[in-house]
Amino acid sequence: MSAGLPAGSVLMGLCGATAATGIYLALYAALTARTSATHPARWTRAAGGWVNDHVEQAAGSARARRLLLADDLALAGRDRATHTATRVATATACAVGTAVAVAGAPLTGVPVPALLEPVLVGFAAFVGVAAADRPIRRRAKVRRQETRLAIAAYLDLVRVLLAGGLPLPAALRLAADAGHGWAFSQIATALAAASARHQPADAGLDILAHRVPLAEWRELRLTVTSALRGASPVEAMDSKATHLRAAEAAQARAEASTADAELELPAAAVALAFVGFLTYPLLALLTGPATLP
Repeated sequence: MSAGLPAGSVLMGLCGATAATGIYLALYAALTARTSATHPARWTRAAGGWVNDHVEQAAGSARARRLLLADDLALAGRDRATHTATRVATATACAVGTAVAVAGAPLTGVPVPALLEPVLVGFAAFVGVAAADRPIRRRAKVRRQETRLAIAAYLDLVRVLLAGGLPLPAALRLAADAGHGWAFSQIATALAAASARHQPADAGLDILAHRVPLAEWRELRLTVTSALRGASPVEAMDSKATHLRAAEAAQARAEASTADAELELPAAAVALAFVGFLTYPLLALLTGPATLP
């Protein structure tokens, strides 16, 4: 055992702090939600909202959006407070599990240095947060790609309907109803909401662009706005669809290049290790003391 506090005291302190934090969050959620035990989701959202508020106060609005995955959560359709509560719960479970494992390590004959214990517990909490974020990031990435492809297809449909003689508002709604998937449903919902409020189509798309922060939604809204205000609708739709396809092709090439580089890196490391294995005996022979016959 190294000098300083014993390992058991460090682990007990970490577990006690984690338990106290969890109890505080539970009590705060219970007092804030003011609801019965039949609505535990409100307790979870209240605790997550409390954590989000403190993160925004400490880090600022712009940085807090990145730390709390606000854009990815909007794309995935997940509540921010609920996801923050999931992050805290997963990180706490991983940290406590690691602390228990480290405390029991001496029983197996593999003691862990006292200075390494807080590092392992902190790393486990970080892994827990990453595990909670992984499905959100994956779904957001899929929906970003789907949105780029869907908007290009949507603009092509609108252009065909306009060439067939339909007016622009009718073509926008019919093209949205003809498609399938998450992106087309978002467009159809935005257009239906604008029509119900007797607003132009670009007003509904503007609300969609603010609710789901994607550059493609803003560009679609600008394209529709220019078409409604007198620009040639067919040319506007055609140029924007071409631009989106080019952007998607460039993104696909970049991802393919990144994947190739990731595959080449292990091969290069193995090659360097093999070269070192072959040259080390020769270097040892040349730099070693000379032996007289």
